[in-house]
Amino acid sequence: MTYGILSFGAYLPPLRITRQAILAAVGWAVPGLRGLAAGERTVANWDEDSITLAVEAGRDCLAGIDVVPPHVALASTTLPFADRSNSGVVADALNLSTATSTEDLAGSRRAASSALARLAHGGQTTLLLAADCRETKPGSTQEMQYGHGAAALLVGEGAPMAVFLSSSSRHEDLVDQYRAADADFDYSLEERWVREEGYLKIVPEVIEEAAARAGVSLSEIDHVVLHAGVDTARALAKRLNIEAKRFADPLGAKVGDIGAAHPLLMLAKVLETAGVGERILVVGFGQGADAVLLQTTEKLGALRAGRGPTHYLEHHRVTENYTQFLSLRGQIAIDFGIRSERDNRTALSAFYRKRRDINSMLGGRCRVCNTLQFPRSLVCVKCAASDSQDGESLSGLTGRVKSFTEDWLAYTPSPPYIYGNVEFPDGANVMLEFTDFTAGQVKVGDNVRLVFRIKDFDTKRNFRRYFWKPAPLLG
Repeated sequence: MTYGILSFGAYLPPLRITRQAILAAVGWAVPGLRGLAAGERTVANWDEDSITLAVEAGRDCLAGIDVVPPHVALASTTLPFADRSNSGVVADALNLSTATSTEDLAGSRRAASSALARLAHGGQTTLLLAADCRETKPGSTQEMQYGHGAAALLVGEGAPMAVFLSSSSRHEDLVDQYRAADADFDYSLEERWVREEGYLKIVPEVIEEAAARAGVSLSEIDHVVLHAGVDTARALAKRLNIEAKRFADPLGAKVGDIGAAHPLLMLAKVLETAGVGERILVVGFGQGADAVLLQTTEKLGALRAGRGPTHYLEHHRVTENYTQFLSLRGQIAIDFGIRSERDNRTALSAFYRKRRDINSMLGGRCRVCNTLQFPRSLVCVKCAASDSQDGESLSGLTGRVKSFTEDWLAYTPSPPYIYGNVEFPDGANVMLEFTDFTAGQVKVGDNVRLVFRIKDFDTKRNFRRYFWKPAPLLG
C-alpha cells in the first residue's frame, strides 16, 4: 500500500457568459475592461452554490473507485452556511456513511492548497473537495476574471496515480485581496504590487524549499500549477529560470478564476494528460503560499479515464444575455409578480426524519420482486410485500423523461418552470423539477442525469433546501 492521490475529479457549471457580452453591457461606463473582454467564464445557475458544485466534483472523483473515504473536507471562501456543516450536506449527497467525519475549511483562497500540503505528510484517506461561487460587482474586473466551479482529490493509502514528494508553506499577511464577513464582493489591490511583493518574493521561497526537500532541481519539474494569470506566470518563470511552457494552462480563457478550487482544478487538468513519472508542482497563493510536489505513477493511465474538467469544458451552453446573468446571480431584482410571493419555511423536524431520502436520493429496492421505488415505503408498489425494501440511491442512475410540462406561469428564477415524470430502470417513477434545460429543449424519451441542486430559498429565515433534479446528459 502506498500513500498518494488515488483519484481526482472536477465540475464546471454548463452555463457560460462571454466576456464580450459583459463589455457590451457595461463598457459605456467602464471602457477599461475592453482589454479583458476575450473568451468566456463559467456561471453557476440560480440553484447552484459551493455545496452543489462540490457534490458534482466529488461524484466525478469517486466514480468507479472502490474506496469509501472515511473523511470529507470541503474548502471554500463562499460556504452558504456559517453555522451548519456544509461538508456534512455534501457527505449525505454522496451517500456516505453517517460515520464519515466531515470538516469545513475556509477563510483563505489557500484553504484547499494548504489542506493538500498537510495531507502530503500522511493521514487518513480523505476526499478533499474545493468549490467557490464568488459573486462580483457589475462592471468590476472580477466580473470579467472570476468563474464558478469545483475540484476534488481522493488522497490516501492504496495504488495511487501520483505520490507526494514534498510540501512547503509560508504564511505572510500580504493583503492582495480580501472580503469582510459582512461584504458581498472582494476588494482587490493593485495587481503589479501583488506580483512584485507576493508572487515574486513569497512564492519562490516555498517552491525552492519544496524542491530542496524532495532533492529535485527546478529544471526537473515537468508541470507547474500556479494559481495566477499568464503574465504573473511568465514573470515567475523568469525569476526561477523555469521554462514558461512548463506552466500549466490557468484556464482563464474558458473558465475564469474559481478561487479556492482553482489549484485543484488546474491539477486535475494536468493529470488528465500527464505522463508516467512526471513531476508536478502545485502552488497556492493568498496571504502566503503553499507548494506541493508530486510525481505520477504507472497507475495514472488506468485511473484517470473519463474524469476531470475536459468533458465539462467541451459540453456547455453560452449566453450573451447579461441581464439573465445578473438575475441568476442575484445582482438584479426582477419582478416575477405575485406568483413568487410565497413562504418557503422548511419543517426541519420532518426534514431530519427524511434527510437520507432527500439528500442521498435514497429509494428502496424490493427483495421480493426487485422493483426500485422512490421514496421507500412500508409496502412495495408492485407486489405489495411488506417491509421488503433495501435502501438504494437513485442519484447515479440515468433516467428517461416520461412526461413533462413547461410552465410559464409558475415561479422559477429561470423561466420556464420545467417539471415532469422521470422513469428509472427497474420501475422507479419520480415527479421532479428539471434544471439546466432551455425552453423547448426537453423531449419525451430523453435520457437525463440527476444533479444535486438548491430546491428553494427561505428568504425570511435565511435557509436553503436541496434536492435532486434531472439535467441534460453531458454528451
